Amino acid sequence: MAFMLRTFLIMLILGAVSGGPTKGRCGAVFDHVMKTGTLRLGYLYNRPPWGFLKPTGEWDGFEVDLAKEVAKHLNLKLETLRVNDQTWESMLSSGQIDAALCRIQPHRSLARNFDFSVPYFFDSLQVLTVKGYFNTLADLAGKKIAVVHGSSHQKAAIAILKQAGDDKAEQDVVPYPDAPTCFMAVGQEKVAGWLDSGMTLLGYSSQSPGRFERITASSVVGEVAAAVPKNDTALRSLINSAIQDMETDGSFTKVYGKWFGPESPYSFPIIRTIDVWPD
Repeated sequence: MAFMLRTFLIMLILGAVSGGPTKGRCGAVFDHVMKTGTLRLGYLYNRPPWGFLKPTGEWDGFEVDLAKEVAKHLNLKLETLRVNDQTWESMLSSGQIDAALCRIQPHRSLARNFDFSVPYFFDSLQVLTVKGYFNTLADLAGKKIAVVHGSSHQKAAIAILKQAGDDKAEQDVVPYPDAPTCFMAVGQEKVAGWLDSGMTLLGYSSQSPGRFERITASSVVGEVAAAVPKNDTALRSLINSAIQDMETDGSFTKVYGKWFGPESPYSFPIIRTIDVWPD
């Protein structure tokens, strides 16, 4: 991999000098990474299983292990910094971090300011239920389903219940102020289930291992990717190459299995594999 990295850098440098196709692709962040030999990545510090700090102060989590493998594949040192759902954008824009791995789902508003790696996690809408009560979406017809008030999931829940044969779907979808109150409603069995993204439900259900289960509610797949500075094509290509190499050599499967395999507390079957581009 180190040989591939050196070859990649030589091609970039030659392209920039000759005015070839790579001219202008080496952004300031890429230059900084190459100069220091260090990749500064921002992770969540309080969101198991994605990224969190142990009582000992050590980092752990799926995206933490993923980043370690990315750095290893690129022969770079890794510097870890804390971010959350609100701070990663400002820290990436201001150059405090080189990339963010914090369960980011790319969408148009973010794409105005950032670019994204190839997706490494795939999500779907699911319904969280108390274990042993329901097996399929059809079982939920005529039952109350919680959603976060004002979210797009409200319309989705109505459509899903109608498809399941519920002729009073509008009344059976119950909006709650936020995710914690939705989770509480399911736990207290005030509702039959809670519709949200699978990874959101995973985080809450892991608080009570073995008590809850999830039913897939949609075939539409959501993607999670690393965010990088806008138009720093060389840096994005570097991270993409590492993620794709991990998919090819099996190291990604090992990391994913550790955190989301069937024997883990956060079991989440792979919905789609990482796209690997031809050489």
